[in-house]
Parts: sequence; C-alpha cells; structure tokens
Amino acid sequence: MSHAEIARVAMEKREVAGNKLKAFTERIGKRSLSAAERKEEGSLLDQIKEHDDTAKRHISASAAEEMAMRVNSPLQQMGTSRGFPTGQAAGAGVIPGELLKRSVEISRGITTTGTGKAFSPEEIAKKFVDLLAPQSVVMASGVNRVQTNAETYSFPVIRSDFTAGFVGELDDLPSGGFGAEPLKVTPKKIAAADMLANELVEDGGSAFMDPVAKSLMRSVSLGFDREALIGTGANKGFVGIANTPGIQTLEAKGGFKDLDAFVAAFGKLEAVNSKATAVVMHPTTWAGLMALREASGSLKPLLSESAGSPTAGIQRAILGVPVWISSFMPGTDVLAYEADQIFAVWRKDAGFQVSDQFGFLKDGTAVRAIARAAIAVPNAAAVCKITVTA
Repeated sequence: MSHAEIARVAMEKREVAGNKLKAFTERIGKRSLSAAERKEEGSLLDQIKEHDDTAKRHISASAAEEMAMRVNSPLQQMGTSRGFPTGQAAGAGVIPGELLKRSVEISRGITTTGTGKAFSPEEIAKKFVDLLAPQSVVMASGVNRVQTNAETYSFPVIRSDFTAGFVGELDDLPSGGFGAEPLKVTPKKIAAADMLANELVEDGGSAFMDPVAKSLMRSVSLGFDREALIGTGANKGFVGIANTPGIQTLEAKGGFKDLDAFVAAFGKLEAVNSKATAVVMHPTTWAGLMALREASGSLKPLLSESAGSPTAGIQRAILGVPVWISSFMPGTDVLAYEADQIFAVWRKDAGFQVSDQFGFLKDGTAVRAIARAAIAVPNAAAVCKITVTA
C-alpha cells in the first residue's frame, strides 16, 4: 500500500475509535467511572493516538515523495505555473486533492471574521461538478445534463400531437389535438461535510486532501445516483426514474431464465418510438444473468460473444445495449431506458467549500461539498421497469 492509502486507512480506524469513544462518553454521562470503564476509556484513547500518529507519519512520507516527484518533473522547468499560486505547477491533470487544498489556502487568505462565510472560487466550483460525472452511473449512462441558475427549471412536455387529415380544396383544415404542459423540476440539495484537524491539513497537503476530496465527491455523487434511480420524493429528495408516474412496466415471472424479458422490454420502448440505450440493474442481477448457460449441460455463458471457449470475457451489454451496475437498484428491478429522454438538472452553485471559522475553537478546518440536482423524465414512456416476481 502507498503512504497515502495507509494514512487513509489509519484515519478510517481513527474515526471508528472516535465514534466508540463518543458513544462511551454519552453512555457514561457524568457519573464516576468504574475500574473496567477507565480501562476501556484508556484503551480507546490509546487507539486514537496510535492511529493519529500513523496517519501523520505516512502523510509526511507521502508529501515528501510528492515533493520529490515535483522537483524532478519536467513541468517544473517549462514555466507551467501561470495562473496558479506561486511555486505550484499547473499539470495537465489536476488531482481533486489539489483543488481542495487550493480552496483551503484561498479561503484562509481572504476569509475574515466579517465575511461570515468562506469563499469558493468559481473555477473550482465548475471542476467539482465535472468530477462528479465519472462517479455517477446515471450520468455515465448518457442522460442529458441541464445547467441552470434558477431555483426551478421548466420543461415543455407535449402530451398529444396535432390531428392531421386529408381535405378537399377550399375545405376547412382539421385542427385541434395538440396538448402541452410544463414539467417543473426543482433541484434538491445534496451535501456532505466534516471537520478536519488543522495539523493534518497543514502537514499532509494534497497527499491528504486527495482522498478527502474524492470521498466528498463520491458521497455526493452516490447520493444523487440513489435518488435518480429509486427516489420517491421523501426526506427532501426527488422522484427517481423507477418511480416516475407513467413509465412502462413489465413482469418477469420466475426470474430471468433467458433474455426474453429484455426483448419484450425493448419492444415496448420501440412501440412508442423510443429505443433502449441503457440498462441499469443490481450487481447480483447481473451475476445471475452471467450464470445463464447457452444450453442445458453447456459451460458456455449465454451472454458470451465467443463461439469457442467459455473463458472468454463477457461484455457488459444485453442485445447490444450497455448495462450499468448500481447497488442502489433493488435486486428485483431492472431499468431499461432511452438516455436521451432523461434529463439531469444541475444548479451551478456546486463546489468545494472550506472554512476555518466554524472550527476555530477546535483548531479545525470545516470542509463540505454541496450540489443541487434532480432528475426529470418528460417522456415517461421512454422508460421500462422490469420487475421479477415469483
């Protein structure tokens, strides 16, 4: 394991021990400790100190390695620091930890007791939402992305078409039949936050900030994915694709014994002038499909493209349609949809934000990631949910 990975593991263990100590303190209250309880408390404190020492040691080693790499990097000799803080190179690929580290530095440089909040630079905020996409199954599946500054975004939805017909010369032209209404979408807030010890922030640099930044982005991204797929609108969230009123449904009795259910679902989409471009399912559902055999007694998987050995790799696709895996999908449900007919609405005020004011008395730096997003399916018929039943 690298120094950064060891430091991350140590911090995770430290958090576990800290939570245990917090629970212990709440359980004991203000009463005196017994001998066994004092021993338990001392053990937890020792664990926290041990994990802190390990994290700091490996963070320092990682930072030293990173500095050595930078000194030897040709980027340091090519004048590539334009537009970045003095002494920092602007490599072609800026890691998330660098973005968060710079936001910490900038915030500390301009935030005063009179501002009331930290500052999140615009260029960092833009990069943050871009970095969410690779973490999100829904975004990666090809849905449309809409950026808005408004609190509510409105889609014009056509519910019925014009009525056309053959007419004679000078006859009245057929009219009517057209119906439309707006679909209003309000992006909802998705957030994650924590307090970091200033000693770790200052000593670790981007070597420590990188896993912190990735964790923040991943938690926000997965929070969006969960709601986008199966959200019901409860707990201040939004309605997801699987629960959108008007989507098509299909029952697969007895589970998936072949691919007939997918053929039928794709046919339902074709019947409404749509086309399946993405399938989303739980990992165990995909594992079950991979276990299907081409024939009874055969070792060759049904999904295998190879006509020869059953050891050939299996492309994650069904009938040519890419398959995406998400642990948020129920094991009994599968979504098939045309990604072009689904819209992810993002507000632009998303990004890293940091503040050393909230943690002033604790010598800490608060970090948070906030995004505002929602999913919209104006053409609900372009989605088909397959449900496995007994």
